[in-house]
Amino acid sequence: MHAPPAAALRPAVRQAILGLGVSQIIGWGSTYYLLSLLGSTIGRDLGLSNGLMMAGVSITLASAAIVGPRVGRWQDRVGSRIVMTTGSVIMASGLGILSLAKIPLVYYLAWIVIGIGSPMALYSASFTALTQIAGQDTRRAISYLTFMGGLASTISWPATAWLMGHLEWRSIVLVFALLNLAVCVPIHLTCLGQRTISADSTGGPEIVEAGIPREAQPKAFLLLACTLALTGTIVNGWALLVFPVLIGIGFLPGVAVFVGSIVGVWQVAGRMGEMLLARRLSIFWTGLVAIGFMPLSFLILHNSGGNIVTGSIFAAFYGISNGLITIARGGIVLAIFGARGYGERINTITVAQNIAGALAPIAGGYALDWVGAQTVVDIMLGISSVAFALMLVLRAHCRRSGLF
Repeated sequence: MHAPPAAALRPAVRQAILGLGVSQIIGWGSTYYLLSLLGSTIGRDLGLSNGLMMAGVSITLASAAIVGPRVGRWQDRVGSRIVMTTGSVIMASGLGILSLAKIPLVYYLAWIVIGIGSPMALYSASFTALTQIAGQDTRRAISYLTFMGGLASTISWPATAWLMGHLEWRSIVLVFALLNLAVCVPIHLTCLGQRTISADSTGGPEIVEAGIPREAQPKAFLLLACTLALTGTIVNGWALLVFPVLIGIGFLPGVAVFVGSIVGVWQVAGRMGEMLLARRLSIFWTGLVAIGFMPLSFLILHNSGGNIVTGSIFAAFYGISNGLITIARGGIVLAIFGARGYGERINTITVAQNIAGALAPIAGGYALDWVGAQTVVDIMLGISSVAFALMLVLRAHCRRSGLF
């Protein structure tokens, strides 16, 4: 039996998705993806080792974890327009400070400022904005948005590489700061509304109600927070360890670059598949595939022997997993807890994820030095297996509580 064709999204929802998609590409590309190409140059200029240079991203994640719940509460109360506009201004300010950094202290200060702005301007804020605008179409809207956002590295890395041929790094960072001001700020001012969702909200699109009773929510919150913390450990740690680990377990450098680079292709493919199947499958199936593919990918990598074929299969499973986790996070929070208080809820539930993500690159670097690349793969396999087990427990708990 085929699902009925999806109704067209309302113009306001389409406008929000398109606008937020552009702002996410700029927001992610100008901050979290910045150091992938500029990091070594910035590190040399400031006298920082690779580890100390990459600590900037860890500081950003820690800052986001601290301010995130307050930001979410504010967005629930005043709506998304003012919050996301403010976030883009703060992120632009952080990039401006970064462009002026001559000593490590100012460098780290810049990343603290960026971390304060990121929960106001990136995915958590965007998902909250869509719950306020899209109503029952929120899950579909999140799928479309993350598909666009998944192009951030695809667009920002070539653009950064081109700019590196014409400008020094400080000028490039200033260009990114100006993009946040000149593009993201107007988008957030014009594409987002001031609608909020309170306990007695009426009018506007029909909102999504909580899927399980209030008394069952604390256990669901704990299970989901732990699951996201474990997956955050892997995603953030692997992003920095991918090439040394692949080479360390036997891949030739050129093959390692190929395997690492095609992960992004499969990430986009996974999100495209979710867009096509979203109306036929529960968001929990998206979550099970996202988190279930992760240990499977590392099991394949464990037995790869440096072979390009098995490495490519690993990249497919890991890329699909990585692409779907963001959608699953936003959609599962909505399905379990509903749209009321969504901003505070999603920012609170990802506190542990951000802290784990901040510590993962440091811990992963030490693990690589102490126990070697093969053991790092085994550790990733173990952590992701625990995350999948927790996801199964969460689904069973929600089923018993009447969600489906």
